[in-house]
Amino acid sequence: MVEYLDRNLVRADRAWGGTRGKNMKTIILLGTLFLSSTSFAWGPTGHRVVGQIAENHLNLFVKKKVKKLLDGESLARVSNWPDKIKSDPDTYGYTYRWHYTDWPDTSIGYNRTSNNGDLVKAIEENYQVLKNKKATKAERAFALKFLVHLVGDIHQPLHVGNGLDRGGNRCRVVYQGEESNLHKVWDEKLIEFTRLSFTEYAKFIDIKKKKEYKKMLGGGALEWAKESADLRPKLYPEEVPAIGAKSDLILKNYCNKELNLPTEQLPRIGYGYGYKLIPLMERRMLEAGIRLAHMINTAL
Repeated sequence: MVEYLDRNLVRADRAWGGTRGKNMKTIILLGTLFLSSTSFAWGPTGHRVVGQIAENHLNLFVKKKVKKLLDGESLARVSNWPDKIKSDPDTYGYTYRWHYTDWPDTSIGYNRTSNNGDLVKAIEENYQVLKNKKATKAERAFALKFLVHLVGDIHQPLHVGNGLDRGGNRCRVVYQGEESNLHKVWDEKLIEFTRLSFTEYAKFIDIKKKKEYKKMLGGGALEWAKESADLRPKLYPEEVPAIGAKSDLILKNYCNKELNLPTEQLPRIGYGYGYKLIPLMERRMLEAGIRLAHMINTAL
């Protein structure tokens, strides 16, 4: 049974720049840790794409409710707010774990009691708050903003991690001639490669037929997490041959920080990788947008 979020945790959307008298050094240090420890799923453009697609599929009655709830803002506009507030861990630090979860082996049931991220639970609970007509406007707006973002997160396969490489953040790769990491490639680089604005991208990948729309519905956060975990292995490039130490079945050598491989021994990925996997990325953003729209239409 889905529990409601503690009302003390669902706070109003308010200014997030102040320290409120706390030690400034502590705030800056914590903020740096929050921002550097994980990347943002899909990046700003990708989250806006998801928000725009969702808005395209809201029914007229719900669209008016959303506009009122968000004080005239669009879903695309608020889609990155949950990442922005990471810079204020004193106020919003409890939401940090909402952005990811681990599911090392989908042949084994999902561990809801694990401390390795709360993405599934956060989607389920924020949905309940959005549905709750007794919740305040501020609480429901907060929940909606997070749903827009988190539904995007859960459809990015590296936000449902294997529990070993921090969702690909530890996986060093050379992308288009520059050293990067696999998570960043999936959050930002592949989308940047398309050179499309979020409105262009949303229009490009959105569906037009109701039959296609219905095929993408069904399931909930747990099922979407399993989809991402099942897709996740496709994202990891092959090892560079003759690398030395043999890889673990799950942890690739280029994801093993203890090996500290030189750059020339890292996988080099570029056009071929994008050509193969950008369609998968686009499919996941589309599914996220369609499913998000269905959640909002149902809740409101």
